[in-house]
Amino acid sequence: MSTANKIFENTGFLLAGKAGTKLFSLIIVIYIARYLGNAGYGKYTFVFAFVSFFTLISEMGTHHILVREISRSPEIAKKLLGNAILISIILSFIAIFLAVFTINIMKYSEETEKLVLIASIGLLFGSLSNYGIMYEVNLNMKYPVFFGLLSRLFLLISVMLTVIYDMGITWIVIFTVISDSLPNVLMMIFSKNIILPEFKYDTNLCKFILKESLPLAMATLFIVIYYRIDVVMLSMLKGDADVGIYSAAYRLTDAFTFIPATFMVSLFPLMSKYHNESKDKLIFSYLKSFKFLFIIALPLAVGITLISDKIVILIYGNQFENSVQLLQILIWSTAIVFINYPLTQLLISTNKQKIFATSTAICAVLNIILNLILIPGYSYTGASVATVITQITNGLIILHFRPKELLLSQLFHEIRIPLFTATFMAIFILCSQYYLDLPCIIIMSIFLYFFFLYIFGGFDPEEKELFLKFKLSIKDNISVIMKRLTKS
Repeated sequence: MSTANKIFENTGFLLAGKAGTKLFSLIIVIYIARYLGNAGYGKYTFVFAFVSFFTLISEMGTHHILVREISRSPEIAKKLLGNAILISIILSFIAIFLAVFTINIMKYSEETEKLVLIASIGLLFGSLSNYGIMYEVNLNMKYPVFFGLLSRLFLLISVMLTVIYDMGITWIVIFTVISDSLPNVLMMIFSKNIILPEFKYDTNLCKFILKESLPLAMATLFIVIYYRIDVVMLSMLKGDADVGIYSAAYRLTDAFTFIPATFMVSLFPLMSKYHNESKDKLIFSYLKSFKFLFIIALPLAVGITLISDKIVILIYGNQFENSVQLLQILIWSTAIVFINYPLTQLLISTNKQKIFATSTAICAVLNIILNLILIPGYSYTGASVATVITQITNGLIILHFRPKELLLSQLFHEIRIPLFTATFMAIFILCSQYYLDLPCIIIMSIFLYFFFLYIFGGFDPEEKELFLKFKLSIKDNISVIMKRLTKS
């Protein structure tokens, strides 16, 4: 099997699995939001947003460095993985302590402090995520995807029981922590089929991992700040109800970010490899990833902007009608994430993680400043605008530091046809939204967009052939994983 085919096979399975996971997650969010209401859902969102700040300490940005180094030097994979896990376990205990200590000095309610304590325990199990790196390096993400689906199914059932028996927010937080930890535990158990980490402490290796990871750790901190500081600041300046309205819209847009992340899981190890082998292959792999993600991001943003009112009312009900305008704004932030993601991975794969860290630092500071200016007067609307401006700024910065071999004319060449076809789709939505119901609008809009994209030459022959292999690869992979799980 060619490398390109393997990427598309792996990505096809990942996208199918992640789509299922996100579908479960969306149903879960609907149950939680409707059950807890604006204020309760706001508190639930705040708790996990707050704890996410401390994942920096427990993860320390080691993931991409490990993927990069194992892709280049697979002979030291066992030692790298073992030392990384030891580092993560130690740092996780520190992170838990700091999370609990910080929430206590911030003078939140006793219930919020208790919920943060419960949620922070998940940081310890997060250290086991390192086991998933070998699946990623080998372009074999079937197991992690399957385990992710199991965890969401568990949480869905748990939340439904919580609602039926009115068990309250505490049990929802407990079940969420268990669900988030489940994939990592299962990856550890089944990783014996791929690798057994070598738990032998190596001072020089640990220093190398931490040194290389530090720029990414700082970048992760800044990313968390400009992705999650809005929730914390809304909670402090406006209250749980405003956080709930904002988070309802944010969760809908955030549900799509798995697409660029999933696609680049397959491509990042190869980018790291091509950096030393072929600049042409490196740029080619970036342009293909940029093109595919732009093709998805543009109609997603245009379509949701035009039918956001129907989406919000259908999913959350009238109590969240103020989330409509926020969804129209935030979906463009998500579209920009699609575009920025491949270039970010390109920088990291070429050892330019310091540029990435600098960019995220600038954007984190910008986001805080914008939130301080906009939230007092405009609440959740101000937070939404701040998020979009921050994403645009980040994109412009990393684009400026792109490899010299990557020309702006190449990027424009990839987006011209999607821009043209998205215009047809927008016209159709505007004309039909008063006559057709939501499912019909969505299905017909998608069909028209990709139909015109195909007709006007949006895909070259090689891309068409690869897309046809998605269906067969997903079917074959499901059969293989079920057989192996049965044997295990």
